[in-house]
Amino acid sequence: MLAANAGTAVAFAALTAERLMRLDPQGLPFTQSLRPLLDLVWPAAAGDQTAFKPIAVVLGGFYMSEYCHNDGQTGPADADDDPAAAILFAAECFLHAEPVFAAHVAGRAIDAADYRVELASEDYTGDEAIGFDPDVAIDEEVRQQLADLDALASYATKLSRARFGLSVDEQGLLLDALRDMVTAPTHTPSASKG
Repeated sequence: MLAANAGTAVAFAALTAERLMRLDPQGLPFTQSLRPLLDLVWPAAAGDQTAFKPIAVVLGGFYMSEYCHNDGQTGPADADDDPAAAILFAAECFLHAEPVFAAHVAGRAIDAADYRVELASEDYTGDEAIGFDPDVAIDEEVRQQLADLDALASYATKLSRARFGLSVDEQGLLLDALRDMVTAPTHTPSASKG
């Protein structure tokens, strides 16, 4: 995953995390509780500097909570849910202006595509119910990520300036454009037998 700049990386992370939330098969309580954090990352990506402190406060609360697994996997499993991790990485991407966090979001999206195929292909008795190829879902996720980066390329200059703040009018236009880019993968396996 190569973003043109840190601002593009934040926008990519927000797009990808939003897509994961919309496709979230489990809807775990901790994951759902992170929706307000993702809702802060969006305007931050569009140049709203007032989002910095609230994002830092929410992340600080996470690091002090039982969901942060500093001592290995001793906390609740919800914190390792792919959509939850993607949102946390997207917030980190904004706070630190480090594209590596966007790469972590991309990796979680690929893991989530594989997991959705696994959920659809097993009947929870351990028997294979449907023969979905996880490579197809993963390939589609990668294609979607590349399409997102291509779409963001035309906004790269504005996104690089967004880190330092944009006017309210510019923020609104950019935020609308970014939110309009969110798409779901074309192929999401269903659990029905065929």
